[in-house]
Amino acid sequence: MERAPTVPDLVRMRMAGDVAGLCRASRSEDHDVAVHAMQLLGGCEGRPEAVEALLDCLRWRDQRNGMRWQAARSLGRLRERRAVPELLRLLTDAEERDGRGQLYKPACDALIAIGGPQAVRGLVGLCGELAAGRGHWTVRVLDALARLRPPEAVAPLLVALWEYLPERAERVVRTLGAIGDPRAASALLVLAHSPASDVPLRRAAVAALHALPEADWPPGHQWPSAAQLLQVPQRDPDPETTRLATALLARTEDGRDHLWNTLRAASGAPPHAVAAVCAHVAEEPGRYAVPDPGERRALLRHHLRESPVPSVRRAAARALFAYAGAAAGEALLEALGDAPLSDTVADLVAQLPDPPLRQLLDLLTGTSCAVAQRQGAARALGAVGQTPAVPALLAVLADEEAPAALRTDAVDALGALRHPEAAAPLAALAQDEERPGTPRARAVRALGLIGAPETLPVVLACTDSPHEAVRARAVAALGGFPVARAAQALRGLVTPDADPDLARAALRALGRIGAPALPALVELADAVREDVAAELVAALAARPEAEALAALGRLAASPSAQRAAADALSARSTPDCAVPLASFLHSDVHPFTREAAVRGLLRIGTDEAHEHVLAHCLAETHLYHWHVEALDVIAEARGVRLGP
Repeated sequence: MERAPTVPDLVRMRMAGDVAGLCRASRSEDHDVAVHAMQLLGGCEGRPEAVEALLDCLRWRDQRNGMRWQAARSLGRLRERRAVPELLRLLTDAEERDGRGQLYKPACDALIAIGGPQAVRGLVGLCGELAAGRGHWTVRVLDALARLRPPEAVAPLLVALWEYLPERAERVVRTLGAIGDPRAASALLVLAHSPASDVPLRRAAVAALHALPEADWPPGHQWPSAAQLLQVPQRDPDPETTRLATALLARTEDGRDHLWNTLRAASGAPPHAVAAVCAHVAEEPGRYAVPDPGERRALLRHHLRESPVPSVRRAAARALFAYAGAAAGEALLEALGDAPLSDTVADLVAQLPDPPLRQLLDLLTGTSCAVAQRQGAARALGAVGQTPAVPALLAVLADEEAPAALRTDAVDALGALRHPEAAAPLAALAQDEERPGTPRARAVRALGLIGAPETLPVVLACTDSPHEAVRARAVAALGGFPVARAAQALRGLVTPDADPDLARAALRALGRIGAPALPALVELADAVREDVAAELVAALAARPEAEALAALGRLAASPSAQRAAADALSARSTPDCAVPLASFLHSDVHPFTREAAVRGLLRIGTDEAHEHVLAHCLAETHLYHWHVEALDVIAEARGVRLGP
């Protein structure tokens, strides 16, 4: 009596190109063996016997549904057009549709993969049944139409749309948007404009309109015009609907005029609608170019100065910067004193074509200026990155009469400039225990950015500070000192009983130190804490040394670090990663992690890497889809084909 095949036997058949053996195995009484055989037959392109075996299974209603599911998937992989009638039958036959197997997902997926006029006609023919279909069935059919994007589906989908209103039309609308046919635009405009549509439906309608090619805009909707109908969704309570409607209005001159009118009459518009207009001007200033932009620039300056809503002022600042360029400088300098948006404005000032260094220095040192504006000037000087600002910032730092908040911003700016001259006064501040913790912590952070070797003892001492903020900043700052002494101190902070946040910060700092931190990282890999595993893997993955690769491989024994380590090795995929990756191919490792390791070995592509994958597949009792893909890749590399 012939022995029934096993899963390892199937792997050997695949690697030997034994299509006949796989066909026989697909009729095995062992359900798992039959399913896996049909998985592997999905790679037999051009082999009629494989197609017939799969079709026989698909036609057999008494067959277990797992086998029919796999047969449908494999026929989709083969893009076998002869399967289309049977796949459509799974969607149209009432008994199939209502059965427990729910085979419509693999059927739709296969029809999408196969494509072609017959599949499209069959799916379009189902549009008339959408409103009466079961929820999941309807979703699969609509998703298939959205993927295939057949223009002939537009008319029946519009009929189905009205049958679905008001509660269930959103997915039909999304399908029309995916097809992207201008014939749907009128219906979508009405839905977007109508107060009867709920928020998700209005958003979906505007998103579908936004997906239409700009070359087909505006649609042929005679009256009211598209620009008029979109004025309502531009002021929709939903910010995303407003954003999309704004982008649509910006496509035409009439629409852009309406957007500027929104800024002119902002008191009648919701703040997020005004902010959306400003945001789009910032995103695409070229669309709004006119010969004389003076009035429009004035509008943006007005909202920057006068709007009571910080989000509008912030959006207006960005729009003015993008639209007016250097001409925005004066208004932006003034806006540095606006506390809620000072950071944003400081970054914009620093990006001006010719940053106003002199004016910023005058604002910083001008004692008659508002404190908030002086703070903004300090931030902008740090962002500009020009060392002539260092003396003025040091003077502010040394001025005991200066407001504490201004001195703290000067510390941050000095750190951003990374000038060695600032190291000594910053170190003095960091050590001064009579000072509040916040400015000391910011000084420690700045010392880490500068990285002056003589300040390392100060930063090390701050890791023992009783002040939590100073201690945390010191740990992070040690990453700016690429020496063994800093690495050893950080290693001592990653202990079993250490605070998790502090331990994670220490590991991130070790990663920034580079090569001097390698011994500490390798040591930590032998006893990794579950709550810091991701940071340890990231630090090791950044190192090219063989010791780091070996340490990543050892993390296969750590459940908390397995996936991250396998992903890191897989992303590198150099030949020396083969052995470490192979260490993840064990049954006690999660399948997702094993998949990452297999894909990494396939990317390496050497004979050694392929042998590791084959050995793994031969040891398995269950084949996932990625096992099948791996066998196909290796067989192709070795010249073993299942097809002609």
